[in-house]
Amino acid sequence: MDSDHPATSIADISEVPAEAALFKALGNPIRRSILRLTSQRGYTSYTELKDNLGLEPGTLYFHLEQLMDPEAALIIQDKDRRYVITPLGRVAATFLSNAQDIIPSTAPPSKDAQHPRLHRIVRILGLAPLFRYLNTRPDYFIVEAILTFALIAYLTTLLPLTIIGVLPLDLQLPILLPPAAYLIVSWLCLTGATEVITRFRYKSSRGFPALLTATPFVWLPTSLYLVLRILVPHFLLFPLLAFTILFATITWSLWIHIQAITYTKRIAPRKAALATIIITNITLLTIVIIILILP
Repeated sequence: MDSDHPATSIADISEVPAEAALFKALGNPIRRSILRLTSQRGYTSYTELKDNLGLEPGTLYFHLEQLMDPEAALIIQDKDRRYVITPLGRVAATFLSNAQDIIPSTAPPSKDAQHPRLHRIVRILGLAPLFRYLNTRPDYFIVEAILTFALIAYLTTLLPLTIIGVLPLDLQLPILLPPAAYLIVSWLCLTGATEVITRFRYKSSRGFPALLTATPFVWLPTSLYLVLRILVPHFLLFPLLAFTILFATITWSLWIHIQAITYTKRIAPRKAALATIIITNITLLTIVIIILILP
């Protein structure tokens, strides 16, 4: 036998307790369900687990004991005897959440894999490279975010436009505040609504400074639209052309918003898209209310 490559038996291979606990939990559908439910709610009681999972008491106790292994517990009981997820359990729950968006290897190739160049262009249009880097150091882009905000605020003073969410609208609001003040309110509301939805719906509490810095970049297509209206105002005489340009502007802004949420809040794109849809619906409802109360 070659002395440079001694035989190694299974017994000689040591395994970290945390690794064993993770594989034990992820390898059983019942334990996966317990982890998901506990992670989503923050804590659960025995009754909630039994009612939601429909398990016999003996079966539920067995799996809870497996998850509460003293050497590497994924859940523990607090002083009120509620089940609370541990940092190790949070790792497992995060993996389960991300795994929902993984395409199995047996599935046909995704469109991104079939058209890598198109995918790269789409990501660049969504400012994905910027948001990926901004997520690690948001302070690096605070000056750029302020300059972008200042540019859009200046452009709104040249045109009778009001930006609500990502929508540039020809609304004449009561002149109580300067246009920049309305834009600040829109900035804070857009960021706040995104934070609330991602925090409470998807349990993503990180990335708020990066999200706050990223929000002004969502209005870059709007700034181009405002510049076009200033330089070439006659295109508004052609309704179909004007509608097409406005539609493209809003669609581009929404795509940038989805990418901003994806990278700053670190959630799946489909979840970011749903958050953007919810915020857009709230924005439309707000616009309807404003139109109804305006004299």
